[in-house]
Amino acid sequence: MRAGVHLMQKKKFTLKKLNRLKSKKSFQIVYVKGRTVVDAMSVFYILPDQGEDIKIGLAVGKKLGCAVVRNRVKRLMREVFRMHKAELKKGYHIVWVARKKLTKADYKTFERVFLRLAKRAALLQ
Repeated sequence: MRAGVHLMQKKKFTLKKLNRLKSKKSFQIVYVKGRTVVDAMSVFYILPDQGEDIKIGLAVGKKLGCAVVRNRVKRLMREVFRMHKAELKKGYHIVWVARKKLTKADYKTFERVFLRLAKRAALLQ
């Protein structure tokens, strides 16, 4: 019984492939048709969608640093989204674009930035 509860909690925080924007075309649609919420550390592009789930795409440009730095930023962005996905409204596509200041931030700062932008975009339930 205990293992079942643990499994249910674990499933709540998974990041499945259906929660990701992958193709260049899907990114471009969100960029062109979506609305923007801007912060000093990052930018959200948000587009309402008919789907039942929320999808996120992460954009970390080469100007931010070497591959190690960019991968660290993407890893932290993915983790913050994964942990707070249940708090977000369903049916949206989000492209989260990192800015230079985010490269030196810790996990708590990523979390604070994500929640602040989600609140300003009215994505929190």
